[in-house]
Amino acid sequence: MSGQWFAIACVLAVGSTAALADPLPRLNIDIDAISVAGISAGGAFASQFHVAHSSNLVGAAIFAGPPYDCAHANMEAALMNCMKEPMLIQVDKLVQAAKTAATLNAIDDTSNMSGDKVWIWTGKRDTVVKSGVVEKTKEFYERFVNNTSNIKYIDSYPAEHAWITTTYGHSCDFLGDPYINNCSFDAVGDFLNHIYDGNIKPAGTFVPGNMLRFEQSQYVKTGSPGHISFGEAGFAYIPRQCSSGTKCRLVVTFHGCNQDIGTIGEEFVVHNGLNEYAETNNLVILYPQVKKSMMMPENPQGCFDWWGYTDLKYTVKAGPQLQAVTNMVVAITGQFGGIRLD
Repeated sequence: MSGQWFAIACVLAVGSTAALADPLPRLNIDIDAISVAGISAGGAFASQFHVAHSSNLVGAAIFAGPPYDCAHANMEAALMNCMKEPMLIQVDKLVQAAKTAATLNAIDDTSNMSGDKVWIWTGKRDTVVKSGVVEKTKEFYERFVNNTSNIKYIDSYPAEHAWITTTYGHSCDFLGDPYINNCSFDAVGDFLNHIYDGNIKPAGTFVPGNMLRFEQSQYVKTGSPGHISFGEAGFAYIPRQCSSGTKCRLVVTFHGCNQDIGTIGEEFVVHNGLNEYAETNNLVILYPQVKKSMMMPENPQGCFDWWGYTDLKYTVKAGPQLQAVTNMVVAITGQFGGIRLD
């Protein structure tokens, strides 16, 4: 992976076990138990989605992600301040940006985050997004979450820049594709238990037939998916009981740069560890997909937009990628973010 763009928030991708299929199904989702998760650029995007839709979410899990609106639509700031130079990050300004956006009704009122659960990970050997940067993410959330015990911050493992598992991936200190490292720590089980108050059963077994590959175009309302650097296909892991009417919880999960299906196939969506927990805990896992784009927009590493390559509104509800993901969630749940299906 090349220099600057490797910097902008590398991480994983996914393949193609199923052909493009039906639209996302309407499911019996507990609308009071929706959360988000993401790694690196996907972690930044998870935070954007959480802050924008805080009245409809219960928490967020962020692996190696910079704080909300860190880049402020400036790619140079994204590459430097928000990855390498935490001393240049002014948390007060980020907090004020969120409050101002809320005052303008561009995002939900920030008070909605007061009782949320936030789980944040940084590896001690992360050379892509420095631990000091991720600490600023923690400081940002500390300004909104009332009980500091609701924020779990893990920085004690000798991990490089990666999604962390206990069953799959490279050694903990490895840097490279597919950006999944085995650190002998069950990060997924840990963040699910944190967000859902310890009510998580041990992981089950991944069932390939429960992975739905769906077409993303119907959820992008202005132009083609490629216009906002979205791929043709997204994924949703839906355990059989969830597709049969059981009330299930939803975890919307965002890959990092170079983790899209065009780069690493289905490795991220299959091997991140969430699907196994989905089987035993009535979880649906939604995996939106970004793709690489060399121009219009310029996104050569396939990152979710956390520096403004799609639109200056990228951090708020009106942002093109945020809107598309919101439409996906509405399709599954029937109501989200003030939108209700008949």
